[in-house]
Amino acid sequence: MSKYFRWIRQNLNNIYRFLITSMTIILITLLFPNIGNFKYEYQKGKPWMHETLIAPFDFALLKTDSEISQEKDSILNKFYPFFKKDTAVITEITNKFNSDFDKKWSQFTKSGSYKKLNNSNQTKEKEFLRLKEYLILNLSKIYEFGIADFQNEQKELGFKRPDFINKSVNNLNEVVPTENIYTPKSAYQFISNQLKTDFPSSAYQSFIQELNIDSYLLPNLFYDAAMSEQVKASMLSMVSLSKGIIESGTRIVLVGDVIDDHTFLVLESLKKDYENILGSSQNHYLIVIGQCMLIISCILLLFLYLRNFRKQILHDNKKLLFILLFVLLYVALTTLVLKFTKVNIYIIPFALITIVVRTLMDSRTALFVFIITVLLTGFLAPNGFEFVFLQLSAGIMAIYSLPRLERRGQLVLTGIITFLTYSIVYFAFAITQESNIADIKWVNFMFFAINGLFITFSYSLIYIFEKLFGFLSDVTLIELSNQNHPLLRQLLQHSPGTFQHCLQVANLAEAAINKIGGNPLLVRTGALYHDIGKMKHPAYFIENQLTNSNPHDKLDFDKSAQIITDHVKFGVKIAKKHKLPQLIIDFIETHHGAGRVQYFYTSFKNKYPDKEIDEEKFTYPGPDPFTKETAVLMMADSVEASSRSLKEKTPETIRALIDKIIDKQIAENRFQNADITFKNINQIKEIFTNALINVYHARIEYPKENE
Repeated sequence: MSKYFRWIRQNLNNIYRFLITSMTIILITLLFPNIGNFKYEYQKGKPWMHETLIAPFDFALLKTDSEISQEKDSILNKFYPFFKKDTAVITEITNKFNSDFDKKWSQFTKSGSYKKLNNSNQTKEKEFLRLKEYLILNLSKIYEFGIADFQNEQKELGFKRPDFINKSVNNLNEVVPTENIYTPKSAYQFISNQLKTDFPSSAYQSFIQELNIDSYLLPNLFYDAAMSEQVKASMLSMVSLSKGIIESGTRIVLVGDVIDDHTFLVLESLKKDYENILGSSQNHYLIVIGQCMLIISCILLLFLYLRNFRKQILHDNKKLLFILLFVLLYVALTTLVLKFTKVNIYIIPFALITIVVRTLMDSRTALFVFIITVLLTGFLAPNGFEFVFLQLSAGIMAIYSLPRLERRGQLVLTGIITFLTYSIVYFAFAITQESNIADIKWVNFMFFAINGLFITFSYSLIYIFEKLFGFLSDVTLIELSNQNHPLLRQLLQHSPGTFQHCLQVANLAEAAINKIGGNPLLVRTGALYHDIGKMKHPAYFIENQLTNSNPHDKLDFDKSAQIITDHVKFGVKIAKKHKLPQLIIDFIETHHGAGRVQYFYTSFKNKYPDKEIDEEKFTYPGPDPFTKETAVLMMADSVEASSRSLKEKTPETIRALIDKIIDKQIAENRFQNADITFKNINQIKEIFTNALINVYHARIEYPKENE
């Protein structure tokens, strides 16, 4: 049992990679539709390249999208929206009106305009009842017909005022013309005109204005969305998707025949029935096995690429999980979009894969992950060849247009280029298939535009993936290398000499990496932070000493060596406190590797030749550089620091110093874990030599003016 657990611990990473890969394959298989694949490829306007096709069974001939759309429009022209009458409104309005009328009539009879009428009390009572009953009767008639606020319904629900509506009263429906339905405005106009005719007196007209009749004219007919949509759906369900039967044995197309509109429609109808029959057959599990094998093949191709060209990604669980999740995400997104007939698959920003993976990893990996994703989704997409060709064109152009993401404005340009690529390639496909510009589906260009717009939002997506998976993008490196970064400003304030040293090392390392290949932005940023640990005891480092007084003169050699080596430990601690990425911390840990503090080691050995030396006290904690960038930084750091001690700075002395330092590092096997060659090292020496000669070049002495 102990051997079993030991084996698990030893192979934990391999088990983890196997599990996440297996889970990805299973989930993608589940996302694939359980239907077979039609075994023939064809395109409208192209010749039939297979054997003569005979209908293998009876199948329905599908209608075209335009035919179905026309039938639906025809049916919807006969559809009248449902409006439900709220019978409680008239009751509430009547109660409110009775109360308000009585109060305002009492005030009206006390006014001067009414007293001028000289009405007796008996007349006064008759007029009260006549006007009140008149208004209640007219309000009842208006509410009986119904009041509907069509203008508000149009704003809220998006439909125009229909010619007819279904008026629903107590679950009884009646089709009525909308001209017989009042709006609040038309109801007020009607009752106002009636009152002017039947009560022309200015005194009564003044009272009617005080009553504010329009406040009692509220809608009592309201759009019944649930009923309307239910009836509309029922009517549309009556539309047949087919328009005939192609009988078994009918010749569909001959070898070499150009596929015209009718033949294309017949082939599409056969394809749909063929795939459904395969999916519903007893052997449908064979389809699932075949789909699973295709998915495994694609994932295997991805792993072969990583194994041969990007082993560091394959062995990094977080990066591998990121790639597999990204592939799974796009397959799931494609499956989801294909379920909505009103949304086109071209709205999915596949080119975003190249941008995100390129920014977080590299261009080659981005292209390979993109190709694998497009191949997998190509099994799902209609017109698979057209889909794959379009996506590859757009994805490759996206990579070319964004060699390095440094500004958000670059994403706008990439989005425009992607949109143009989609549009041009799709237009080329469309005119070869339709041979008529009028028949091109221009709505697809809108989806291409939305696709390009989505790409401009990838900046936020990159940030999210950086934080979730611990990536370090060029955008973050640019932010970190800004000299106004709080930690760099702190370094400048506490250790100005060290800050200048870091700048010079950054310039040397960046120039070298640009020559031999690598990430210049990464090495520059790492160089700027590699000595931040010196802020703990800045005065103990010679570049920060402004006087001839050296605090090391008062310390033992081993104590001095401890202070010098501890700047690596303190640097890592400061970097973690400020949440610097691990890739930057690697530069701090490796810029001296596991080398010795040679000055104090030699001094101790000379002073105490018979005393046993504790090597650990004079040795940096390491590790040695393990990447090309960290190796270059070690060379640049040692060369720049040592060049300051040269008494005579000539091309010969500078070249000799650089050779001596780097050759010693090679002899100590400092670069055995780094991916760097002797050719690279010779190139680096030459770059360092030229750079330092330019820094320390002799200047002419200006003549003094004779007095």
